[in-house]
Amino acid sequence: MFDVGGVPFALVPARQVQVGYDATRFSPTPEQVDSYHESAEALGLPDDIRAYVAERTSPPRTVSVPTLLVAVEAVQAGLTAMPVDEPTVLRRVHELRQTVAVTGSAMPEQVEWAGFGRALLAPDGSVRAAWMYDTPSYDDEAARLAALGRRLLTPDEWEYACGAGATTLFRWGDTYPGGGDPWSARTGPHREPNLFGLTIGQDPYRDERTADPAVICGGDGGSMVCGGSGEFVSWLTVATAYRDAEYAQFVQDEAEYLDQMLVRPAIPLHD
Repeated sequence: MFDVGGVPFALVPARQVQVGYDATRFSPTPEQVDSYHESAEALGLPDDIRAYVAERTSPPRTVSVPTLLVAVEAVQAGLTAMPVDEPTVLRRVHELRQTVAVTGSAMPEQVEWAGFGRALLAPDGSVRAAWMYDTPSYDDEAARLAALGRRLLTPDEWEYACGAGATTLFRWGDTYPGGGDPWSARTGPHREPNLFGLTIGQDPYRDERTADPAVICGGDGGSMVCGGSGEFVSWLTVATAYRDAEYAQFVQDEAEYLDQMLVRPAIPLHD
């Protein structure tokens, strides 16, 4: 792990690796099949679960990826540094201190305020660093990262960073915790850091943009979960190789959704 300007990055080593998913090798459990059949009947999906998985995942392929430092967490696009004594930040941190005092909980190391920004905090609650959110276009965000010596991950790099070389449907295997969807399941293998130490592929609402504007990884904006589409199809949205071309096109067409754009900055390392 490396601290870069107060933000943790993990080393993702160069490797020739298989990414994508071979749906012909998928051996669904009876529970997965039952869940999918219910969804297929309700939503008009293909009868064969493997056909649907093949349709919703990128094809298997072998790629060469470079050595990268990859941000441990995805961040909202347009983060701009601001003074640690910015009045709004100080007011919000003061409110947080009051809440912590009442609940007796520990002061968090970082805090995020939807639609405003985020801050890194010391144990005593003082502000170590703070950023505000902007609402950039895709090109603006790519340019901002480039100016910092960073960039977006390509789809291949994202899959490798997420799966760490795993050839299973999910980065932890082919099954998932039963009894709900990945957003509702607050504990489970999807909530744990992956083998590179990244918090990735955990929540379908936290989909991430890549270096290809037509490819979004790590979720579907919560579409399947919000629509009550069923357990299996909801979990599939956090599969390492998941693809939803229609959702990606929708995001490109609807500019107002850019303020929800999550990105995972990467820093290329050269010999």
